[in-house]
Amino acid sequence: MELKTRRLLLRPLREDDAPAMARALNNYDVVKNLSRVPFPYTLEDAAQFIDLQKGFDARSRVFAIAFRAAPDELIGVIAYEFEVGDAHAELGYWLHEACWGMGLMSEAAAALVSHAFGEGEVEELRSGFWNPVSGRILRGLGFEETHLGPIFSVAQNREIPAVKLRLDRSMWLGQQKSRAA
Repeated sequence: MELKTRRLLLRPLREDDAPAMARALNNYDVVKNLSRVPFPYTLEDAAQFIDLQKGFDARSRVFAIAFRAAPDELIGVIAYEFEVGDAHAELGYWLHEACWGMGLMSEAAAALVSHAFGEGEVEELRSGFWNPVSGRILRGLGFEETHLGPIFSVAQNREIPAVKLRLDRSMWLGQQKSRAA
């Protein structure tokens, strides 16, 4: 399955994405804002993640982000993942530092959220952030804060105070109706 936006292609991760993934994530400025990504980040880490995500809960979706004009060149990853037995999915994403500040993640996230609630089996998405840019992206999608709580950052090897948020299908549908009016 692929999702297309004006500028982007969201496509399944492939084994040949590992080198680009390793280059992009072996950057502390990127991984310091992520919870589960180690630093330094190696080609082996990328290959392991690409293999691991194939075994995620079948309702989960993990996409490589690429420009439509260069569909084979991974510039980021976006996903919603279900843990076994959970009724909600966790939204997460990252983008190559060279692509920051262009509105690309907002574009990719809007497409994924629309898929999740429009065609996916998602009733509720949750996410968390300590990076203000991620906060703007999530709030722009309509996520609402639920509480403050720690998130462990593997790269930083510590718990970080974070804002936790949620967006459910009914909230999203209400936003779609108000935007159409």
